[in-house]
Amino acid sequence: MPSPEISKRVLDAKLEACKFAFLKLSAVKTTKMKSYKQLRTLLMMKEISRRGADRDFLKDPENSVTRILCSVLKQVVSNADRSLKSLRGFHYETLDDQERGNVNRMIASVQGMCSRKYEPETVDQLDDMTAEPMEMEIYLGNGDADFSDIVLEPISWPQESQLTPEWVESLMGLLNQFTWKNSVSSSEFPSTLPYSVAVSLVDCAARVLDKEANCVRVNCCGESSRVVVVGDLHGQLHDLLKIFDQSGRPSQNQWFVFNGNYIGRGSWSLEVFLVLLAWKILMPERVFLLRGSSETRVSAEELGFLKESCERYGDEQGTALYSKCIDCFKALPLASVISDSVYTTHGGLFQSSSSRVAHEDGTLLLGSLEELDKVERRRQVGENDDDGNVTLNHVLWSCPWMADGLSESNYKGLLWGADCTEIFLKQSKLKVIIRSHEGPDARSDREDMGNMLCGYSVDHEVESGKLYTIFSASNLSQGSRNYENEGSYAVLEPPSFSEPKFVSYTVENIPRSLHQNVSVGSSSTQQQIIWENRTEHGFASMGISNPPSWTVSLPSEPSQILQLQEPPQVFEGLPLPDTIEEPHKSNYDYLFRLISALKQEVQIRDTREKELMDHLTKTKATLEVISQMSSSL
Repeated sequence: MPSPEISKRVLDAKLEACKFAFLKLSAVKTTKMKSYKQLRTLLMMKEISRRGADRDFLKDPENSVTRILCSVLKQVVSNADRSLKSLRGFHYETLDDQERGNVNRMIASVQGMCSRKYEPETVDQLDDMTAEPMEMEIYLGNGDADFSDIVLEPISWPQESQLTPEWVESLMGLLNQFTWKNSVSSSEFPSTLPYSVAVSLVDCAARVLDKEANCVRVNCCGESSRVVVVGDLHGQLHDLLKIFDQSGRPSQNQWFVFNGNYIGRGSWSLEVFLVLLAWKILMPERVFLLRGSSETRVSAEELGFLKESCERYGDEQGTALYSKCIDCFKALPLASVISDSVYTTHGGLFQSSSSRVAHEDGTLLLGSLEELDKVERRRQVGENDDDGNVTLNHVLWSCPWMADGLSESNYKGLLWGADCTEIFLKQSKLKVIIRSHEGPDARSDREDMGNMLCGYSVDHEVESGKLYTIFSASNLSQGSRNYENEGSYAVLEPPSFSEPKFVSYTVENIPRSLHQNVSVGSSSTQQQIIWENRTEHGFASMGISNPPSWTVSLPSEPSQILQLQEPPQVFEGLPLPDTIEEPHKSNYDYLFRLISALKQEVQIRDTREKELMDHLTKTKATLEVISQMSSSL
């Protein structure tokens, strides 16, 4: 527990932040505000900052002021964060330069209110702090409110395809607001982000990406320059927005390298990908998007990216946009080298493409950066095993382990040891490898590797440098389990850029998605409907009236029903051969997913039992020590 002095300093800082925000809000002219919603948001922010900064408002004895301030300031920070997100979605074209500057400074001030580390400048006592409080509707909830009354103005594609920072900020704010307004339904998405705008983003970005090398070079040497490396996002839009809020936007002095897996188990894969494409178009020399294992046709289908695209734009336009995204995936580079010191990629190291023949002793040959540059990356991955695809598979799916050597894994990639890390760093004259691909779910059954619960791990430390794994999707959920992990991003700074600083974070307050709102009791029926409606065939057409269910009655307690969650990925048995006809194809698909769900449930229960046994063992050891100490007294 922090000392009273520290608590007082923190509270004083928050108090000054509220005063500073109130001062800037009071200076903003509202006569030219474009909409009532915009004006109401400004007034709401002014009210909450006024209340948070006025000690006289807290009519309570001195000894409880700290407690009341903590409660009020917590509400202020929550509302400031919400208001900040709303303001970023508004348009300020009607404001003059001075007013726009005031609004920008106000946004920066409120952003400080949202930060736990905010240290404001001293602000003189404000004269109008004693003004009567305004009658405002202030939301103090936790993400369960109804935002259906918010009116979102559609965004249009800029003339001559010239994106501006304001346009990209508007896009991010608009998509963020949409997730809160339509957390259950996506039917209004085309009226908010027209299909033509989404297609233009993908097409324009694909042309930019197609010109880049397989391994892009990020050259930054200025004293004030820095590079932010981001890991798997898995369709979690609010993690991406959190990273931008904490680290700042791409700029002339700040580069961003994203290690892939933009789409995934989250509810907003399309939104994440479109936001990153917008930044790539705007700042192609400052934002670098690498390909991840999710950015392949096979993985995208398994992760439901086609379904999500169709939910946003309907079957015809959604399928067309999905196909364009798949083609754009093929243009994504495979790796980056930052300041001649750091190598980043999604999966990891790869086998030499010069020869698929191993050494005489059976060991595989390690590939080099020169070989990687020669690979034809613009192809589908994971479907064929020709030489080119093998290299791509290795780059996207390989993982480190603690044993030495380079060997085939049980999937598409390789497993490599610390000796390979040393060889690669030494021959490439590099000091650090930062890769992604693995989160807490992948590491839950790998006791020899870091658990990734803080968003990163140090996997190898060798003479030439280090190997890190980074994961940026916080509170990852898989099936019925939430790993309660932190996300993380790495910051590289001069002079050497070879000592990454990792920033961990969590995003607690996010809107509920459609999948989170489905009731447990009805998901089995809905799942069966999904597969039967997909082809208009099903078990009934085969004369089977009692198809397998996604619910299981527990023998130990018949009244308890175990509800199986559909697994996020199914590899065994899928995709089905085209020679299988309906209705057999749909039923096989259904059964394979059901089997995978059962396997996943067994793994989850086994992991939980193991964790419980470990906890009991530690508790027993502790009690034995206490008993021995007691007996010796």
